[in-house]
Amino acid sequence: MLFLLLIPALYVFLTFRWMLGFNTIANKKQPVQPHQINNFFSIVIAVRNEQANMERLLHSLTELNYKKADFEIIIVDDHSTDGTATLATQLLNIYNLNGTVISLQNSKGKKSAIAEGIKISKAEVIITTDADCVFNPDWLKGINNEFNLSKPDMLILPVVIQGKGVLSKMQQTESLGLAALTFGSLAIGKPLMCNGANLVFKKETYLQINNAEMRSDIASGDDTFFMLSLFAKNNQSIHALASDKVTVMSDAQSGLSELINQRVRWASKLKYYKQQCIIITGLFLTMFSILQYAAIPGVIFLPLNQLWLVSAITIAVKWICDFIFIQNAKSKLNQKFYPGAFVLMQLLFPIYTFVVGVLSLSDHYQWKGRSYQ
Repeated sequence: MLFLLLIPALYVFLTFRWMLGFNTIANKKQPVQPHQINNFFSIVIAVRNEQANMERLLHSLTELNYKKADFEIIIVDDHSTDGTATLATQLLNIYNLNGTVISLQNSKGKKSAIAEGIKISKAEVIITTDADCVFNPDWLKGINNEFNLSKPDMLILPVVIQGKGVLSKMQQTESLGLAALTFGSLAIGKPLMCNGANLVFKKETYLQINNAEMRSDIASGDDTFFMLSLFAKNNQSIHALASDKVTVMSDAQSGLSELINQRVRWASKLKYYKQQCIIITGLFLTMFSILQYAAIPGVIFLPLNQLWLVSAITIAVKWICDFIFIQNAKSKLNQKFYPGAFVLMQLLFPIYTFVVGVLSLSDHYQWKGRSYQ
């Protein structure tokens, strides 16, 4: 019976291995050169029905501690129906930003929008982000400094969810764990994911990745497929920064339906990965999360025997490891931690991951007013 303890023991091993990897990146001191050379960046933003976010997005970009002449903004409108493109054009002029707005004509989807934006970009270094994001004023300075120091082919940066209400705080808690998992897995040489809302790469590198590697046939994964393809070719060319200065804040999903649809979109690409490590890790984390539901009745109803001990240890390991993991990420990224949201997330996460996992098998979901099948 005690052999069942190997499962929580593996969870402890993986969690702390990822945390140590994350800390290696987060604790890395980034020396600032006294005479910085400003690289010119192209910030590519794919948008669809984002009129409500345009003003905040572009105002945040005006607040950057970086010369406006040293970056351009390329907004690619993916067949919006709410006047996003018109408003974006007006705001670029009002804020006197170096930018342009283009509209997709013969294609649709985020991957196509990003590709079109990169095609007309003037910079050698591309930054992708989303319309619902806001930035630390030193965001571009931190990116620029890293490129001056190491000139990576790709630079992975943190994304943390923000918003009001219990559901938003649960998403923020989850996003801290995902950020730590992103950097921790990269640091140990087994990258699992990255986030295109805060991703930097050389234009030349992007153009060398073909459509098959990017999986242009599926809607999701513009970021992770790119990262995995590049990692397979040259793992030393991918760098990462994990600090509050370069963290992008993204909006939480406002409702449960929107949240489920977003996560189904993310999870739907899992079965297309060729890397067995990603699939096995995803399945293990999901199953261990669900396992605690089986352990709870054991703790309540079983007598004090070996099975009761296994059940109690399983629950304790899940909660303690997750608490330490997320608290550590919160500290390194200088974010808030909500204990109540953490408790709710732990209780509801097994159901949430199971539902998302089942729905993702069909490849059917709604996103930005568009159905995907």
